[in-house]
Amino acid sequence: MSTLLAFHAHPDDETVSTGVTLAKYAKEGHRVIVATATDGSAGEIHNYENPDELFPKLSEIRREELEASLSVLGVKEFEWLGYKDSGMMGTEENNHPDSFWRQDYFGPVGKLVDIIRKYKPDAVVTYDPFGGYGHPDHIQTHRVGTAAYFAAGDIDKFPLKEGQDLWIPERLYYSAWSKNKIQARREKMFEAGIISEEEFNRFNPVGSQHEDINVEIDGSQYVETKIAAMHAHRSQFRNDWWGFNVPDDLKKDFLGYENYILAFNRGHWFSETELI
Repeated sequence: MSTLLAFHAHPDDETVSTGVTLAKYAKEGHRVIVATATDGSAGEIHNYENPDELFPKLSEIRREELEASLSVLGVKEFEWLGYKDSGMMGTEENNHPDSFWRQDYFGPVGKLVDIIRKYKPDAVVTYDPFGGYGHPDHIQTHRVGTAAYFAAGDIDKFPLKEGQDLWIPERLYYSAWSKNKIQARREKMFEAGIISEEEFNRFNPVGSQHEDINVEIDGSQYVETKIAAMHAHRSQFRNDWWGFNVPDDLKKDFLGYENYILAFNRGHWFSETELI
């Protein structure tokens, strides 16, 4: 049995980029841990008639939804770093001193180092340098996740605490979307009427260069699990969101495969179809 640690920015991110991956490894009996950096309190609230009344307790709602989502995926262990959602650049939330974006190096990196030493993962997954799509919290998650991967072995900057053992994970992965596959998928979505011509022609900066991607996880048998986990994030995904309306013949292609960049490998074993 191996151990995988997925470090995400917000409640719901664990489903979007790693949903079938987490479900697959949990089902196969591996130890899977999700660490979430922020409380998701800066997002919109969908599917409720009284969103204004819910904002004061949004972080609590998002945590409950995260727990429900992880239960669907079969993930039994998670860590909540507890930082405030940073919102988008230039917003009031982004300037808040408690936001994840405004944290120094040692605080969040130290927290994640403690998590690495606690669970002793063989592999750590976080985001690419652009954070997938440029959200400040995703970029910060990349920075903190990458730094903690290397800092876990630095007992000068991060001395061992009582009961801790030194642990250095073997591999660091960045979750990624292939630009080539995204464009091909968008063409199919347009042909199927899922997106409009205007949406199809809109510039889409999301994704990584296809040649940079090292691993593709085939989680096609867990597509419905991923969709159910997304539904658990009731306040996050609108009921008419495209991911809930993918034609059956496109579901596996659209939602069943997840890609990763192998950012660093300390060991000798490597597979193009497995992370651990």
